[in-house]
Amino acid sequence: METMSKANSSQFKLETDLISLRSLVAIVEEGSFSAAAKRINRTQSAISLQIAKLEERLNAKLLERTSRTIVLTPAGETFVSYARRILELADEAVLAVTAPEEATLLRVGFAEYLVPEHLHTLLARFRRAHPNCDLSLILGTGTPMLEALERGELDIVFCGPDGENGQVLWEEPLVWTGNGEALQKENASVDLVLMHPPCSYRQVAFEALTKAARPWKVSIDANSVQAVQSAIRAGLGISILPISAIHKDMPVPDADLPKLPNTSVVSYQRADSTHPYAQRFVDFLLACIEDSVETREYITFKHNRQQPVKLAS
Repeated sequence: METMSKANSSQFKLETDLISLRSLVAIVEEGSFSAAAKRINRTQSAISLQIAKLEERLNAKLLERTSRTIVLTPAGETFVSYARRILELADEAVLAVTAPEEATLLRVGFAEYLVPEHLHTLLARFRRAHPNCDLSLILGTGTPMLEALERGELDIVFCGPDGENGQVLWEEPLVWTGNGEALQKENASVDLVLMHPPCSYRQVAFEALTKAARPWKVSIDANSVQAVQSAIRAGLGISILPISAIHKDMPVPDADLPKLPNTSVVSYQRADSTHPYAQRFVDFLLACIEDSVETREYITFKHNRQQPVKLAS
């Protein structure tokens, strides 16, 4: 019995709860204990105690704390990478055991200009957690996909405020992007790089520049968001995109350009839709976006998830 007891308390076994792992990951991603506490709905003192106990159990220092910064130790870098994988598997486990049992196909339409860079990773996670649900992904522009939804060719569409009776998920800023050197000259014309109509951002650009009395012309009509982004990188003009679609190699001009409104990300389903996975997919997407450090800084969520996706502890 004594031998068995020692084996059960092996130093090579991870003996901690998931909330401690969530606290550690939150501290690393948020950069402070106070911000991490707010993110996971715990007090700062509780999180500090959790990390202290975790370091004691591991017999390893995970974080180096100063008055201004929190830095991962080499051991901390290694452990956090495993913690993220553990949490991802735990969340998928909850999804898997609570998923509907119906075997079905979910046909998803996503506006190109709103697609998160890691969308395919998110789809793979959803698919692993819902083995009875096959996914079909269509990328395009809002109006044609909403028409496909009405024809029964899609089950759910994510796009901007192009339709009616949608579910507003979040808002984010529209921003100008492109090489602004040519705009430094007084009354310089704005060369626009825009998507083919119908595109709601196209009209936003026209109205903003007209109201500001800035001359403009459409220099490039692009047939995809990727084409717009490539033209911007090549310095061929100025465009407007949601801030989440602005990549690091795409400049934001310093020129005096008119302020732009926010745009909405909206989900649409047919009024008579009873698809067992549609709302579950919406909630899953919201949970993933909420957990993204890159997007959380500028997104304003407008809709609460109807189904729990993350583990509470």
